[in-house]
Amino acid sequence: MLSQTLAGNSCDVLTITNWKDSPEKIKGKKGIVITARVHPGETGASYMMKGVIDYLIGPSLGARILRDNFVLKIVPMLNIDGVLNGNSRCSLAGVDLNRCWMDPQRDMHPVLFTVKWLIKRVQDERGVLLFCDLHGHSRKKNIFMYGNCLKSDTRHRERVFPYMLEK
Repeated sequence: MLSQTLAGNSCDVLTITNWKDSPEKIKGKKGIVITARVHPGETGASYMMKGVIDYLIGPSLGARILRDNFVLKIVPMLNIDGVLNGNSRCSLAGVDLNRCWMDPQRDMHPVLFTVKWLIKRVQDERGVLLFCDLHGHSRKKNIFMYGNCLKSDTRHRERVFPYMLEK
């Protein structure tokens, strides 16, 4: 369990890697963090996450390569309380958690607070190569990406994953 929600529900995190590797090799692998369902009404994000998990634990060569080279931290559902209570965008506290990433409060946004702590911990331990938060959209079709580019000298690096996904 990663943390508890405001309502006391468990928020789980899955760790996927090749566990047959030596502890030293596992320690040297970069991290990838994937989350979904920060907006309860975006049910498509759960279907995408199921596909991601099924692929990562599956027998394909690509999945084996990912497990051999990375430690993947997967949080399938960030806003469990919102989903269970039928909310479309907000948490049990009535806030859009996706707008709280900059400064999540432990008492009001416990899951987001803990996920942000998890990302920082993975960054400190092994480095985060990719953080991906899966969403749905009310008007856009197929898939698309928004990204952060904080420095102009790294703007091309942020385009690699979307390019690979497109191919």
